[in-house]
Amino acid sequence: MDQTALFTMSYGVYVLGTKLENKLNACIINTGMQVTSIPEQISITVAKTNLTHDMVKASGQFSLTTLSEVSALENVKRFGMQSGRDVNKFEGIDYKVDVLGNPYIEDGAVAVLTGKVTQTVDVGTHTIFIASVIDAKDFKENKPMTYAAYRELKAQSMPPTTKNEKIYECTVCHYEYNGEIPFEELPDDYVCPICKQPKSVFKLK
Repeated sequence: MDQTALFTMSYGVYVLGTKLENKLNACIINTGMQVTSIPEQISITVAKTNLTHDMVKASGQFSLTTLSEVSALENVKRFGMQSGRDVNKFEGIDYKVDVLGNPYIEDGAVAVLTGKVTQTVDVGTHTIFIASVIDAKDFKENKPMTYAAYRELKAQSMPPTTKNEKIYECTVCHYEYNGEIPFEELPDDYVCPICKQPKSVFKLK
């Protein structure tokens, strides 16, 4: 199966924020969509390896910020390429909280929705959260970033590689491995440093 065919499907790029007790956290997701318009319901799909997943599951609430097409890659790095288990992702930046206290950013954002979880669906490595929209703000600036645009932006930010260098890409989060140890020689228990998926999901670019 050619997994790159899945890359042709339309996705957005979102910051999923939540609050559990006194802790704030957020992560990047690409699967958010409207389910019904009456009543207003949305769904999000979140990897179980993310701390944000566990916090949303426990709190039953979240903010979903749609990033704009001109949003800095720094937003994706901050919220998607480090773990809230290790750092406070909101330290040193301007952020606001929604009506439920969930954190969100306005810089580089198009809109933000506040969701109250009504159903969960276990799909193996991920959980689908279905939520009622209880508040929403449209910042009316720029256009939403698509996942295809994000991949292009990320590619432009990568350092140039030599002609014969082999680059292996994670087919789940698109992290690119180009370390000093050849990918083929990495141990079988190697996992993607971003999404924690096994070595088997990597493909040669």
